[in-house]
Amino acid sequence: MEKENCSEGKDLRTQVRTAVADGASVEFTFPDSVLVYQFPLRDWSDTGLGILTKQDSKILDYIREGQIFSVILRREGISLSLEEYRVEIRHISDPEQGRHPGHKVIGLSILERTQV
Repeated sequence: MEKENCSEGKDLRTQVRTAVADGASVEFTFPDSVLVYQFPLRDWSDTGLGILTKQDSKILDYIREGQIFSVILRREGISLSLEEYRVEIRHISDPEQGRHPGHKVIGLSILERTQV
């Protein structure tokens, strides 16, 4: 499976992203799988989420640009917030040079918010 290997330095975003507080994550599962994958949330905007994964993660063997699935956004704070979204993988890329060595950035475009 071919994966995009562009650098996120080539910023094509139309909205400003906001860094997230510690403890925020995105989790998802695939049909016919009993495993739940959970990744730290790197940044977000009204239309997208950015997550990090190790560059040798097995998940990279199973995902591709254009793939659509549901995710749960978990934000911790005074109380736990859970939000469910239908997303599309927009890119799988290298972080800016020197940031997050050994990781990949996965850009998720929010298609719609669903009920948890």
